[in-house]
Formats: sequence, C-alpha cells, structure tokens
Amino acid sequence: METFDIITQPRLRHFISQCSHESNGGRWMKEIASGNDYEGRTDLGNTQNGDGPRYKGAGFIQVTGRYNYQQFANYIKDPKVMNGVDYVSQTYPFTVSGYWWMVNKMNELCDKGATCRQVSARVNGRDPANGLADREKYYKRCIEVI
Repeated sequence: METFDIITQPRLRHFISQCSHESNGGRWMKEIASGNDYEGRTDLGNTQNGDGPRYKGAGFIQVTGRYNYQQFANYIKDPKVMNGVDYVSQTYPFTVSGYWWMVNKMNELCDKGATCRQVSARVNGRDPANGLADREKYYKRCIEVI
C-alpha cells in the first residue's frame, strides 16, 4: 500500500473495505463468474475470442479486461500478466488492486472526504449500489480498527 500511497486513515479505510467486499473478505482473488459476459466488450479492450474469460476480474479489486491487463503489464513490466486471470490473481492480487486505485485517482477522492457510497460508485461503476450495504459494513469495521 505504500507503493500506491495508501497510507492515510481515509485511504486505508476505503481501500481495505472495498477490497474486502470485492474479494468476499479475502476469499476470492478472481471473479467467480465465467467472464463470458465480458466477451466482445470493446470498452474493456476485449477484441479477441476468449478475452472475456481470460481477462475477467483479478485481484482484491477485480481489474477486468484486456486493455486494463495490458496497462498493468506495462506498469509492472511483466509480460506474463497477459496470460490472464489465473496468473494475475495468484501473483499480484494486492498490487493490481493498488494499481487500479492509483490509476483511478482514488486517493484524491478519499482526500476530499468521500463517503463509502461515493467510493463504491467509482469502484463498481456499472452499478453503484451493488453490494453497498456490505461495503458499508466493512467500512464501519475499518473505522473501528484503523
């Protein structure tokens, strides 16, 4: 978390609570769904047959799509990232999450006093209310601990 400057109380609380929800309390390092719903999603860079399952969500905050995997591979300087979800989820579950956090300027959002709902909306952009009660539960726990 130091690498991505997730070091203040608000940043730590939001990052850990979002990671906790996205990974079911640290149980999942990759998306459980097959990834078939991502097939052909050009907004994610999934342009080749099989990209959906290969580049489904990986990490505690589940980075998704060929484009995002390629950007992470370039950042981390590891071409094996393009092997897909199994490699990333086993090798870089926190690093890919911190990378996503940095690229999406989450520290800046936290520094502005964002609520759990506001942070959740950015993490889960397609459906901002998805899992909100669970995210808020983790956030309240982080307030108690951090």
